[in-house]
Amino acid sequence: MFGGLKRTSSRITIATALGLTLGVYAMHASPAKAADFGGDCCADLEERVAELEATTVRKGNKKVSVTISGWVVKTINVWDDGDVSNFVVGDKDADLASRFAITGEAQISPGWSAGYNLTVTAPADVFGIGSNQIVDDVNGGINTLYSYMYIKSDKWGTLNWGTLSPATDNVAVLADASGTVIESNAVFFEGAGFFLRNNAGLSNLTWGSFLQCATLSGAGIGADCNGAPYDAVRYDSPTIAGFHLEASFGEDDKGDIAVFYAGDWGNIQVNAAYGYTHTTPSQVGFAPNADANLHQAGATIMHVPSGIGLYGLYQYEEMSISGPITDSNVWYLKPFVKTDWTPLGATTFYGEYGNYEDQAFSLGNANLCTAANPCNLTGSEVDRWGAGVVQEIDAAAMHVFARWQHQSIDLDTTGPAATPSFDDWDLYQVGGVIFF
Repeated sequence: MFGGLKRTSSRITIATALGLTLGVYAMHASPAKAADFGGDCCADLEERVAELEATTVRKGNKKVSVTISGWVVKTINVWDDGDVSNFVVGDKDADLASRFAITGEAQISPGWSAGYNLTVTAPADVFGIGSNQIVDDVNGGINTLYSYMYIKSDKWGTLNWGTLSPATDNVAVLADASGTVIESNAVFFEGAGFFLRNNAGLSNLTWGSFLQCATLSGAGIGADCNGAPYDAVRYDSPTIAGFHLEASFGEDDKGDIAVFYAGDWGNIQVNAAYGYTHTTPSQVGFAPNADANLHQAGATIMHVPSGIGLYGLYQYEEMSISGPITDSNVWYLKPFVKTDWTPLGATTFYGEYGNYEDQAFSLGNANLCTAANPCNLTGSEVDRWGAGVVQEIDAAAMHVFARWQHQSIDLDTTGPAATPSFDDWDLYQVGGVIFF
């Protein structure tokens, strides 16, 4: 769902996405030099031992490197569904959760290399996608996120294969260069699993009922609808004039393609991406005779001297069947300002607004319109508002943050019964992320 913080080959860089260069802290650390023990008889042996101890984790064997990196993220949350509220401490969810990655590379010949990526998520209790009024912290478990290898040519690009992130995973999400993408993005990592308080006596509806993706059903909550790793082959092109291309083909004849751009236009920093995904009928679980087409685009424009910027995402999804609700639209905007007010690191203030239209793909009328409430669902609209601040602490490779998220929903129905109305939902969250 958010697997795109993931590339060992190419991508709009993790540094851009997070506002930090994780490599400064993990990926490109220089091997520690052994101490100078002088010229006695044991100096050479002691120097060799010191060098071995200093490079064990990163060195691997002498041909293939080993690097361990990742992050730990924890949040403190207060939620209010309009009727009850609660306090909970947890991890971020899905592939935003605490994780570690073992990666490495070996040179085959000048300009050619091979490598691997083994990434594991390791949260404890999470407050996230599955949390609701009954169980608001769910055990996250330990899961393999990626396990793939690649062959890379500096001239021709990189071929990756295994369990990996497809080309359009996070294609639009990672165009967010505000430095706040882990803290908040267009996907509903919190709030989707909560039951909707309503005036019609409906007890089986969640916010996620109206935030569904047709493409790879269940992989995205509201946005990033191809946001899950799967077994595939992915090609990453070299970067030329700020542009690079990715294309992947996976199980069940699922294919996608994405184009990325990053560059500076004078004092203006621009990051942009577009992706197209085609899903065959076997992947659209609630409409087995339908194809789904997904278009995603995202971009950030930032005035570097002032730190003022705007990030935007648009997603359009369509299915090749007729019905009252077969297409959906998502808009998400995040204005921000990144300052250097403190010596700790950058401080980023942001606001956010998202609009999620007609994403009740599989709901139909069975769960909404009953004998006691006869109606037909013809449209749905979820609105999400929020604001937050992220403080980077460069000396500790760390973020601390505080944020507010508010969501509301409106439905369009026909029939003799009145359209149900629903209470809003609010989240107040503080937390931290430390990178290694």
